Amino acid sequence: MKTNDPIYQLKGEISVRKAVPFGLQHVLAMFVANIAPILIVAGAVKMSPEESGALVQSAMIVAGLGSLLQMFPLWRLGSGLPIIMGISFTFVSVACVIGTKYGYGAVLGAALIGGVLEGILGLGATWWKKFVPPIVSASVVTAIGFSLLP
Repeated sequence: MKTNDPIYQLKGEISVRKAVPFGLQHVLAMFVANIAPILIVAGAVKMSPEESGALVQSAMIVAGLGSLLQMFPLWRLGSGLPIIMGISFTFVSVACVIGTKYGYGAVLGAALIGGVLEGILGLGATWWKKFVPPIVSASVVTAIGFSLLP
C-alpha cells in the first residue's frame, strides 16, 4: 500500500500538530537507547554516580555530533539522511565481561580499537556486504538481543 502522507516522504512538509508528538517520541526513545547501555556497563564495573553521569553526558554529545555528521555528510562519512546516531546494545555483554575482569579502561581501549576497525570496514561496505546476506545479519542481531535477556 502506497501512502501520500508527507511524514513518510524524504522531503515531506509535516504540520506542527504531527511533528511535535513524533519528535517527542523520537527524542524519548533516543534518550533511553543512549543511556541504558551506559548504565548497564557502568553498573557492571561499579562506577560511581559521578563517573556514570559524566559518561552519559559525553555519550549524548558524541551522539549529537554523529547525528549531525549523518545529516550533513563530509566526504564519504555520513548518509545525508536524518539518522540519529547513538550507543549500541551490541557490545554490552562483552563490555560487562571485560569491565568486570580488567576495569573500565580496558572497555574504552576495546571500544577504541573496535571503533577504528568498524570505521575502516564501513568505508568498504559496498565491497563486503555482498558476502553477508540479510539472513545472517538478522540472525546476528537476534542473537545479540537474546544475549541481553539475563
